[in-house]
Amino acid sequence: MEFLDNAVTKAKEAFDIACKKTNEVVSTQKQKFDIAAIENKRDKDYERLGKLYFELVKNSEIENAEIEAIVTEIKEKNEKIKALKEEINSSKNKRVCPQCSACAEESAAFCSNCGYKF
Repeated sequence: MEFLDNAVTKAKEAFDIACKKTNEVVSTQKQKFDIAAIENKRDKDYERLGKLYFELVKNSEIENAEIEAIVTEIKEKNEKIKALKEEINSSKNKRVCPQCSACAEESAAFCSNCGYKF
C-alpha cells in the first residue's frame, strides 16, 4: 500500500511541476504577444508622426534642406506610382480616383471608396 501511496504522491508532484511549467510558458508567450502588439502600435505612431512631419515640410512650415530633399523624393515617387497605376488602369478600362487613389470602373460616376464625383 505504501508503494501505491508513494506512486500517487510522485505523480501529483510531477503533475504540479508540469502545470507550473505550462503556466510559465503561457505567461511568457502572452508577454511576448503583448510586446509585439505594443511594438505594432508604436510603429503606427511613428508612421503617423512621419506623415504629419512630411505634411509640415511639404507645406513649407518647417525648413531643413535634408528633410526637404527627402520630401521631394517622396513626392516624385508618389507621382511615379500614380502614373504607373493610371497606366495599369487605363489598360484595364479603369481609372484612379484623384482623391483617394482607389481603382474605379471607367464608367463610374462616383468613387466606390471615398464617394468622389468623377
